Amino acid sequence: MKTISEMRKNSTKKDFIVDNLMKSNGLYCLVARPKVGKSLLALQLANSIATGTNFLGFRTSPSPVLYISTEMNFSQILDRIDKMNLQFADDNFRLKEQEINERKLNLMDLQLEFQEFSNELKGRFVIIDMFSGIDMNNGYDLNNYQDMGQYVIPKFRELCKKYNFTILLIHHLNKNNKSLGSTAIDGSVDGIITLKLDQNLKNKILFSYESRDYESIEFVLKRNENLIFEKSETDSNDLNPNLLIFLNYAIKQKDFSFTISDITSKLNLQIVPSVFGKLLRSNLDNLEKEGLHIEAKRTGAERIYVAKYEEPIDDYDE
Repeated sequence: MKTISEMRKNSTKKDFIVDNLMKSNGLYCLVARPKVGKSLLALQLANSIATGTNFLGFRTSPSPVLYISTEMNFSQILDRIDKMNLQFADDNFRLKEQEINERKLNLMDLQLEFQEFSNELKGRFVIIDMFSGIDMNNGYDLNNYQDMGQYVIPKFRELCKKYNFTILLIHHLNKNNKSLGSTAIDGSVDGIITLKLDQNLKNKILFSYESRDYESIEFVLKRNENLIFEKSETDSNDLNPNLLIFLNYAIKQKDFSFTISDITSKLNLQIVPSVFGKLLRSNLDNLEKEGLHIEAKRTGAERIYVAKYEEPIDDYDE
């Protein structure tokens, strides 16, 4: 047994690859629908870690990066690197591509690359693009909870521990905006970055992050002319898609009361209640411009919100 003082004395500060996003020896997923920009964002992240520069405002811990591609060949990746003007060098970036005659890359066959990357380059960050393009000796069913939770994900964790890696798996979203395959994928990794393209954001991209170690994060991205993602400031006409769902519900209900957890569940919002609560409170003025007035009332340990919708008055009055 240990006292709290002994625990504090013996504890060590959490080592990170990306501060407030990815810890060392962690296992993460980056998920999105096709053509949203998963690989572009992964290359941008790789460049930030390889050069020790900030990633979307987050500090990085410099490390060589191993990029394993199961879909793009080296010429396609090089073309993207050049278009994005990324600053990779021989000593901070390695690429492993799938051979033309290979159906999938076998994880066990990559041991030599992992050893070289870890021992010679002292690399600590690996990107696998795509997760579904990796095979195991015994095969697996992406939709089987037991296969994913007890066999596949633990194999990746073994690699993290053995080689002191942090691994990012690039993966697809399904029709319900969840990771394609078993729910064990989301439940077994340390954090998930989700990219969603929504026409309500005028072709901007919603970046959301959930983790067991760090605070949940959500913001809007846009791509510049070099295909680099940048944070985008939203105005009152660019409400977060979760707020738009909530606003449409409020327009139908007119007057109603709610708690953050109840409304998040009832509307099946793709956001955790704590983050939606912050999002709502920071957008009260924007919602008022749309005709929705919200007041918060404390009843015991619970905060109740009272909402009333009134049709907003048009600025143009004949």
